[in-house]
Amino acid sequence: MHFSTVRSLVGWCFQMSEAIPVKVQRFAEQIPGGVSELSPAEQKDMAVDILAKIGRLPELEYSAIAAIMTRDPRAINAAAKALPHTWPTGLRREMARGWATEKGLVRSQKDIGETYMRSQQSVSNYWQETIRTLDRHYWNGLSVVEVQVLDLLDFHSRRNAHRAKVSA
Repeated sequence: MHFSTVRSLVGWCFQMSEAIPVKVQRFAEQIPGGVSELSPAEQKDMAVDILAKIGRLPELEYSAIAAIMTRDPRAINAAAKALPHTWPTGLRREMARGWATEKGLVRSQKDIGETYMRSQQSVSNYWQETIRTLDRHYWNGLSVVEVQVLDLLDFHSRRNAHRAKVSA
């Protein structure tokens, strides 16, 4: 099996962790070689192995990856711990939730500012800091995993492009 990027591989692993392996038999239908090379149980085992690698990452990197991939409130709350502790807990969680859903903040910055008694400019600064901090943890974690699964990827990030040339 090959994946175009480490992000697609990690997303597939999180999906497979919830999937139940089922073997489907098809008659008079050609199956592409890439799909049939592993049985569903082998695919599930492969996903679990990669998730174990992800699970060994530092907590902040793991929680950032899990928050983006699963959008689970527990993972989002764990990712919010990476934000400055001087911010109110609710604000940190709201900012992390907006980052993880990739749709942005649910409420307007003005409403958030009124709730936490901050200026709209302060909320905007908090939002930019959230994006910088959580993106850094997310991409650092993916880069570490990418080094461990280079043989499964078609395209490597700029950080690891030189590794593909050495191993090829």
